Amino acid sequence: MTFLKSCNLLALLVVLFSQADAQKIRRGKWELGIMAGGSNYHGDLASEIVLKETHFSTGILMKNNLSKYMAYRIQLCYGAISGHDKNFKNYNYRALLFKSNIWELGGQFEFNFRAFGINPTEKHSTAYLVTGLNVFAFNPKVRYGSGDWIEARNIGTEGQGLDNYKKRYSLIQLSVPMGMGYKISINKNLVLGFETVFRKTFTDYLDDVSGEYPDYQTMKDKKGDLAAELSQPQTLSGGKVIVDKTQRGDPHLKDWYFITAFTLTYRFVTLGKCPQF
Repeated sequence: MTFLKSCNLLALLVVLFSQADAQKIRRGKWELGIMAGGSNYHGDLASEIVLKETHFSTGILMKNNLSKYMAYRIQLCYGAISGHDKNFKNYNYRALLFKSNIWELGGQFEFNFRAFGINPTEKHSTAYLVTGLNVFAFNPKVRYGSGDWIEARNIGTEGQGLDNYKKRYSLIQLSVPMGMGYKISINKNLVLGFETVFRKTFTDYLDDVSGEYPDYQTMKDKKGDLAAELSQPQTLSGGKVIVDKTQRGDPHLKDWYFITAFTLTYRFVTLGKCPQF
């Protein structure tokens, strides 16, 4: 094969692949967008969802529409969660509270109930299911009386770091998203959606509460007054010291967090026709 023929073949292949890519883009294969809404959690300080503990969340996402019925997206999200025993009468005696920011990087699949696209034969709205796998970072903080918020993991409020006690938990964890949403094509380029996606985690420490109370005096002797009082904050308002080994949380029920959000994505659709051969 001569050099000229090789160049012509290479040029033809480039054109063919470019055409294929252009057709994919023209079909709206790729989307880029933003999301905004609210985040909340379910755990040892919230046996049910407390709406007033909802916080602002936001994120960016990139989506690849694999077919009319399935899409894959990568997203980076920020959210916040919090909880307080004052929201439940049964928990008032503990006087526990927390807040935490959450940063999440996830890969998720969308499964459309109807064929969804920009072609006349496809639907311009559909419900969809969401699942995948996320990695997220959190850092629960507890408040000392009415003063400063303090990083709870460094304190070890359940005796972490003491002899014969459990190790400190990791602030980087995995979660499995499970939820559903609804999306509508505003036009060829814009897609508006609304979704609620719960995240099943594999940690019980989103709220820094999981197991049993450590011995109050041991905490005081080895970690100081601050650690002991943050472990049992009811003592700051005159409450009695709770005996060690008393249940502080339920380690068998892992914590959840969820994000409810609007999404707005831009679908890359070329206006011109693809080259013909």
